[in-house]
Amino acid sequence: MTKPISFMGLALKNPLIVAAGPWSGGAAAIQKCIDAGAAAVITETIVMEEPWLFSPRIYYHDDELLNLSLYGKRTLEEWEGEVERVRKDSCHLICSIRASSPSEIAYIAQRTERLGADALQLDLYAPMDSMIEDIHLQPEKLYEFVHAAASAVSIPVMTRLPYNLAASAPHLHAVERAGLRAICAIESLRALSGVDLETQTTLMPTYGGYTGRHIRPISLAATATLAQLTDLPICGVGGVEDYRSILEFIMLGAAAAQLGSAIMLHGYDLITKTVRALEDWMQAHGYDDYSSITGAALSSLTPFEKAVHRRAVCRMTQPCSRTGCGLCTCGCMYGALVMEPDGVHLNSSQCTGCGLCVQRCPQGLFHLETF
Repeated sequence: MTKPISFMGLALKNPLIVAAGPWSGGAAAIQKCIDAGAAAVITETIVMEEPWLFSPRIYYHDDELLNLSLYGKRTLEEWEGEVERVRKDSCHLICSIRASSPSEIAYIAQRTERLGADALQLDLYAPMDSMIEDIHLQPEKLYEFVHAAASAVSIPVMTRLPYNLAASAPHLHAVERAGLRAICAIESLRALSGVDLETQTTLMPTYGGYTGRHIRPISLAATATLAQLTDLPICGVGGVEDYRSILEFIMLGAAAAQLGSAIMLHGYDLITKTVRALEDWMQAHGYDDYSSITGAALSSLTPFEKAVHRRAVCRMTQPCSRTGCGLCTCGCMYGALVMEPDGVHLNSSQCTGCGLCVQRCPQGLFHLETF
């Protein structure tokens, strides 16, 4: 059995935290997450003002999700009743909170602590809302919000940052000074689902938050950057869809990762499957402690200007006669791969070693030879 993870003072039985969203929008939903095996569950975002929701608000295409929700449908008072019905067992409950001023967030923080939260997540950055947009530009504004919440409660507080602020030293220093216990990254991305060409109108009435597997490369980069800029614990979020993606975040320096929109696509059973797969992978590789692999991949990551520039050329392991494929030849911008009547021909003298054909060939016929 893998050892528990220490995350901002909380003992997590595994690294899977359920992210804030409609899949954790009330007692019944939270209980499903707990019963499925999550180490912690973050509530749908709690605010002071009367909640209201767009309809429709979820836009889906090819595992891409865009959401027009800023927060959930329940009032702060309703949440007090919901939390009373939750049986936490060995799971931790984290309340996601949002406010328009430091005094307001301090008030909500105190109220959510009293209703039984084990920790708080400040969700101050929403891609479709400019209510408190000046905290993007002014680290001291962010400090005021975080300090107000952290100093108002005795439970740990973390905040969620957008991808651009994960690399901002002034913002990181501000939250460190403010008493933050951990950082989550990234916030969903500001996006539109597209345009109807016939009516010449957008498919969505306003900007939405873009989530799903397609943003994971950005989230992974943010985690790696944070791991090199701050000593605060990190929780990866954005594009987490299975045990492999959670392990990727851990190997880039995260202590845990949040599973969110994938639950909406695949159901609560995904939590159980992911937790089991994590345990199986750890046992199969001889690990009983996630700290053994935390940040393990960081040593292989190098700043671009310091990276070793190796020359490489493409080689074919065997001839290819699939004249109807063309995935390699259409992508070769250097003229090294040409489609002839009898198949693909390689001119290595033209190859610059970009590697696209190696990754794209469905038969795995190419490899790069470095020198």
